[in-house]
Amino acid sequence: MTQPIPAALQALIDIAAARDPLGTDRPADAWTTDALGDGRVMYRNRNDKLDIDFTVDRLAFPDIQTMDPRLVRIAPGKRNELHRHAHESLFVLLAGSGEVRVGEQWCAIRQGSVAFVPRWIFHQTHNTSETEELVLLAITDFGFTSALLGDYDRRTRLSEAGDDVKP
Repeated sequence: MTQPIPAALQALIDIAAARDPLGTDRPADAWTTDALGDGRVMYRNRNDKLDIDFTVDRLAFPDIQTMDPRLVRIAPGKRNELHRHAHESLFVLLAGSGEVRVGEQWCAIRQGSVAFVPRWIFHQTHNTSETEELVLLAITDFGFTSALLGDYDRRTRLSEAGDDVKP
């Protein structure tokens, strides 16, 4: 038996199939942003016992549907929580240095590094500097994955006591 296509996913399919350009009425400055200063805070998490101290800002662009660009800022010597989620992520390190855990492996990152995190794999980023903030641009397919699965993201964050947090 075939499952029905979720309405939000069908809407994305219909928009893509129509082949009509989006955003033709937007001003030129709508397509750019200052990645180091224009974000809208989505959430913050601090847990001194676990060395966690970070914020996540969403970069808002008009008509964006499947991608979800976010700025992650991690305090010196701290990390974000170990977590997983249904969306894929690309991390582009804009400032600082650190390491990214992907599954059981830690990878060193520095300004300009790009790391890929597959769906549902546990991951975490650690700022190895004791003085500089780590800033990374996380580009995800959260819009597509949400259209497919619904609102799944709250189950994946430690700050929300997420069901999917523990490895």
